[in-house]
Amino acid sequence: MKLVLVRHVETFGNVERRLNGHTESEYTDKGVQMKEILVKHLVELDQKLQFDNIIASPISRAYKIAQSVGSQLSKDVIIDERLKEFNFGIFEGKTRDESIRDHQHEWEAWMADYLDYQVPKGQSQREYQRLCRDFLDDLDAGKTYLIVAHGGTIHSLMTNLMELPIESKWHFDIKLGSITTLNVYDGFGQLSNMESPPYDELIIEVKNASDNL
Repeated sequence: MKLVLVRHVETFGNVERRLNGHTESEYTDKGVQMKEILVKHLVELDQKLQFDNIIASPISRAYKIAQSVGSQLSKDVIIDERLKEFNFGIFEGKTRDESIRDHQHEWEAWMADYLDYQVPKGQSQREYQRLCRDFLDDLDAGKTYLIVAHGGTIHSLMTNLMELPIESKWHFDIKLGSITTLNVYDGFGQLSNMESPPYDELIIEVKNASDNL
């Protein structure tokens, strides 16, 4: 089995450093251009890997990318709720400072027990890890999957497959619009490749082209 894990592109929530787990957030102008570049790259990648299935988080910043790829490849997109980003509960949509201002006690409790504390109206990291494990267990060996989701989702899928402690996820820099490929042999995950299309270079070219008009 081969998994091609794609993180969504830049949103206003990313720029404003908000805890947008289940909270929707629109693409920035840069994100719109990143999406076009990423979709083109994934369509070309399909010629090499031939995706058997495209699966996406239902959250629009991820789903729109999968939908565009699927449309160009004439392939259906499967939505899976388990691919949503971590549910930050009472911290949803807030910055770190806003979260501490509004819910200082809960924030301190979360920081003191990051893995097992269940955020009010949200979830715990261990619960989220199990959810991603359940998703992986439902995949078919021998298939190649394009999975479009979120940074937290990709971290959890990777650590599950590579049999790493949850907290080791911070060793992996899952950039916006990045593509992480893993090969899976009888449940054994092997990191194959991490890449990002040359966004800055291509976006600059777009801007330069418009400046010359």
